[in-house]
Amino acid sequence: MVTQPLDTRMNALLPIVQGLAEMFGPDCEVVLHDLSRLPHSIVAIENGHVTGRTAGDVPTDLMLRTLRAADDADDVRLYVTSSDGKILKSLAVTLRDEEGRAFAILGLNYDLSDVVQTQRTLANFAAVGRLGSETVPEREEIFAGDIRDVVAGMIAKILNEMGKTPGIMSREEKMEVVKRLEERGAFLVKRSAEQVAEALDLSRYTIFSYLKEIRRPDAAGPATRGGEG
Repeated sequence: MVTQPLDTRMNALLPIVQGLAEMFGPDCEVVLHDLSRLPHSIVAIENGHVTGRTAGDVPTDLMLRTLRAADDADDVRLYVTSSDGKILKSLAVTLRDEEGRAFAILGLNYDLSDVVQTQRTLANFAAVGRLGSETVPEREEIFAGDIRDVVAGMIAKILNEMGKTPGIMSREEKMEVVKRLEERGAFLVKRSAEQVAEALDLSRYTIFSYLKEIRRPDAAGPATRGGEG
C-alpha cells in the first residue's frame, strides 16, 4: 500500500494512468512507478490483475535493468512472458525532470495471450507456417510483489546461463555473477547484497568488495569474461 502522500508530479499523472486503462480496456495494465520510492515503487496501477500486482509492489527485473542503463536506454517496446505464462506487449516510458533525471516510469502491459493463440490456430489451420517473429516473445520478465522474488529470479537466470551452481563456482565465476547482477540493476535496491551473498555462499563484505572492484573505471580481468551472453 502507498501510505505517503504523492508529490505534485505523481498526482498530475494519475488521470493519465486512469485514462489509458479506460482507453485500452481490462486487458491492458497501466502502472506508474515513483523511482524515489524504490523498491516499493508502484504508486498507481489499473487492471493489476494482468500481472497480479497492486500499489506498493516492486519493479520487475527488466525495469531494474533499464534503470541501470537509464542514460543510454531507449523506452522498452517488446513482447515479454510473465511468470504465469501470459504473453504481454509492454511499453515503459521513462519520465525525466528538467535536468534530465529519471523520476518515474509509466508502463503499459497488454495481455495478448488470446490474440497470439488465435493467430497460431489460424496459421496452423491455413498451413502458412510458424507464427511471424514479430509476435514471438523475446524474453521473460519477472513480475512479483516482493523485491526479493525479483532478485531471486535474476540470480536463477544468471546461474542457468552459466550452467553452474554456487557450490562448484570459482571466485572468478562468482564475481561474474555479481557483475551480471550489477549490470542488470539488482543492486539498485536496498539489502539486495545480503540476498546475493546468501545465494552465492559469500559474506556481504565479499559482495561489496566484488562490487568495488567491478565498478572501478579500469576494471578488467577474469570478471569481465563472458559478457551478457
